[in-house]
Amino acid sequence: MNIAKQTSIFIFSLLALIPVRADEGMWIPLLLEQTRYQQMKNMGMALSSEDIYSINQSSLKDAIVLFGGGCTGVVVSPQGLLLTNHHCGYGQIQAHSSLEHDYLTDGFWASSFDEELPNPGLSVAFLERMEDVTTQVLQNITPSMNEQERGDSIRRVISRICKANKPEGSYHIEVKPLYKGNQYFMYLYEVYHDVRLVGAPPSAIGKFGGDTDNWVWPRHTGDFSIFRIYAGKDNKPAEYSSDNVPYQPRRHVPVSVSSVRRGDFTIVYGYPAATDEYISSYEMDYLIHQNYPLRVAMRTKRLEIMDGYMQADPAVRIQYAAKYASVSNAWKKWQGVIHGVKRADGLAQKHTYEDRFTQQIQSNSKWVQDYGQLLSQIRRNIEMFAPLNQAWICYPEAITTIELVNFAGFYDALLINSNENVMLPDSLVAVFLYGAEKFYKDYSPQVDRNLFIAMMKAYYDEIPSGYHFDEMTMQLKKHKGSFEQWADEAYKKSVFRSYETIKAALTHPTKKNTKLLANDPFLLIYRSGHKMLDTKIRMPHARLLQQRDSLSRIYMAAQLQVNSGRMFYPDANHTLRVAFGRMEGYSPSDAVEYLPYTTLEGIMEKDNPEIYDYKVPQALKVAYENKDFGRYASGNTVPVCFIASNHTSGGNSGSPVFNGKGELIGLNFDRNWEGTMSDLLYDPDQCRNIVVDIRYVLFVTGKVYGATRIVDEMTVQ
Repeated sequence: MNIAKQTSIFIFSLLALIPVRADEGMWIPLLLEQTRYQQMKNMGMALSSEDIYSINQSSLKDAIVLFGGGCTGVVVSPQGLLLTNHHCGYGQIQAHSSLEHDYLTDGFWASSFDEELPNPGLSVAFLERMEDVTTQVLQNITPSMNEQERGDSIRRVISRICKANKPEGSYHIEVKPLYKGNQYFMYLYEVYHDVRLVGAPPSAIGKFGGDTDNWVWPRHTGDFSIFRIYAGKDNKPAEYSSDNVPYQPRRHVPVSVSSVRRGDFTIVYGYPAATDEYISSYEMDYLIHQNYPLRVAMRTKRLEIMDGYMQADPAVRIQYAAKYASVSNAWKKWQGVIHGVKRADGLAQKHTYEDRFTQQIQSNSKWVQDYGQLLSQIRRNIEMFAPLNQAWICYPEAITTIELVNFAGFYDALLINSNENVMLPDSLVAVFLYGAEKFYKDYSPQVDRNLFIAMMKAYYDEIPSGYHFDEMTMQLKKHKGSFEQWADEAYKKSVFRSYETIKAALTHPTKKNTKLLANDPFLLIYRSGHKMLDTKIRMPHARLLQQRDSLSRIYMAAQLQVNSGRMFYPDANHTLRVAFGRMEGYSPSDAVEYLPYTTLEGIMEKDNPEIYDYKVPQALKVAYENKDFGRYASGNTVPVCFIASNHTSGGNSGSPVFNGKGELIGLNFDRNWEGTMSDLLYDPDQCRNIVVDIRYVLFVTGKVYGATRIVDEMTVQ
C-alpha cells in the first residue's frame, strides 16, 4: 500500500473510533457518515447525511455559497434570494452610499427587481463537489525528497488534477491540504458574478453596538443583509447585464419561526477560514506574547486616529466606516485570543500534552527515530523565525497602511507589469485612473497624514534599526528626526496627493511631470521599503517559514499516529464544513451566568441617541411600542440573537444556522470575546458562536420596514 493511501485510511479509522464532544470540531460534510453523523443524530438531527451533502440529489450544500471570497451566504427563495451578514455586505452597502443616499445610516430596501443594485466585482460560488485526492497528490513523494522537491512535485500534480477536472464555463477548482498537508481534497465551484443588493437594515440595526459590542455577548445586532443572484436566461453564470434574470437554485432552505430553546440542537454550515488547533506550545507562546501584542499596538494607534476624524465629520465617517471596521475586527479578536488562552492556561495545557507525547514516543523505537527531536526542532525554528516575522508583520501593519504609500504601490505594480520605470503607457492610464477615482472617493488627506506620522514613528520605535529602510533613514536625517516635518513635505509635494494632480501628471506626460513622478515621496517610500524587505527579510523569512510548514506537517502526522486518545478533526482552511452543538449559555466569570438569547427589550435598554452605535432607529422604536410582532413573537417580545456551542471561525460569518430538520433559524455572525481563542484552543465551557435569530431578520425586514415583498419570497414555516 502506498504512503498516501495508508495515511488517508489511518486518519479516517482514527476518527471513527474516537469519542468527540458534540460542540467541538469542523467536519467535512462528505465524510459525516464515517465520522460524526450518528452523534449528530443522537443529539436531535432528523436529516440524513445525504440531506446535508450529496452529489446525486439536491442537498443543503446546494443552498450554501462562498460569498465574496470571505464570508458565507444561504439561498432562501426559488428566485435566488440570498442572506448573509450585514458586515459581509458592508463594503457593497458603503460603496452605494453617499451623503445624498446614506444607505449605511438609513438602510436600503429594493421595492422591485429593477431597484436591486449591481455590485461589480462581487461573486458567489456554489460547491459542486469535493473529492479526496490524497493518493494522486502524494503518489510521487518519497522520504528522500527535500522540501523544495516535495513542494514542486505536489504543485505539478495539483495542476494536472485541476486541468483534468475543470469543466467548461464559469467554474473554479482548487486542491487544498488538510491535516497540515497529510491529506488533500479537491473542490469544484460554480461561480456567479451578477450579485445585486436587495436589502439592508440601517447600521444602527445591522451594526448595532458597533465596535464596542463586537466579539461580545450579550449581543443585540441585526447583522444581516440581503442580496440576489442573477444568471443568464439559461440559469448559468453570466456577467452583469440588464437582461439577466433571478437565479433558480437547485435548493433553497425553508425558514423556521418556531421558538429556539436552550438545549436545542444546532448546525452551522459554512466556510470557516483558518484554525491552528494542533500547533506546539512554542508557536502558541510566540503568538500570545509577541505576534498578537505587536499587531494590537499598531492597530490601536490607527483606530484612535480614524475614530477622532469620524466622530468630527459625517463625510469622513462614511469614507472610513468600512476601513475602520476592517481594522478593528482582528484588533479586538487578537486581544480576546490573548485573554482566552491565558484564562484557560493554554500554554500549560500544551506543555502537559507535549510531555505525554514525548513519553509516548519513547515507547516505540520507530517513533523515536522519526519524531524524537521534533519538538526541539520546532523550538529552534520559532526562535529564529520570531524576530524576522515581527519585522515582516509590522511593515504591512504600519507602513503600507498609510494610504498614499499603498496607492503608490498600486501604481508601481502597473509600471512593473508594463516594463516601465516612471510613467505609465497610454494603454494603462485609463485603468489606473478608474482605480484612482474609487480610491479618492474614500480618502482623506488629513486622516492619512496623521496616520503617516503615527505609523512611521511606531515602525521606527518597534523594529530594530537593521530593518529600517533607506528612505526612512534619509528623510529623518534631513528633517532632524521630525516625522511631522517629513509628513508636511511629503503630502505637499506628492503627485498622489489628489485625483486631480495624478490625473494631470499622467495625461500630460511632460518632462516636469515625469520628474515629479520619479521623485514622488510616496513612490520612493514604497520602493525603498520593498527593497529592504527583498534584501533583508524575504528570503530568510521564506526559508524559515518553509521549514516551519515542514515541521508542522510532520508534527501533525506524529500526533495522528502517537496520540490515539486525542480527537483530530482537520483545521479550517476556508472549505465547506459542518459544526454542530446546542443553544446554551455560559459563565464568563465568577457569579456571572449568561442566558443564551437576547430580545428587543435589550435594544431599548441600550438606546442612547448621543452615541451613533446605540441610536435606535425611530421605525424600530415605533414597532416595539406597537407590539405588533405577529408570528415573529416569543412571548411579548421578539428574539434578537442567541448563542450556541458550535465551533466556528472567521469565514463562518453569514453561515446559516439550522435546526435538526434543516430549517434556517439564524445567521452566524460572531463569537464571544472569551471564546475567540477557539482558533487555537477550544474551551467547551467558554466558546460560543453568536447568531442573529431569523425571526428578528424577518421582523425588521417585513414589519419594521415594510419590505414584505422580500419576506413573501421565502418559505416560512
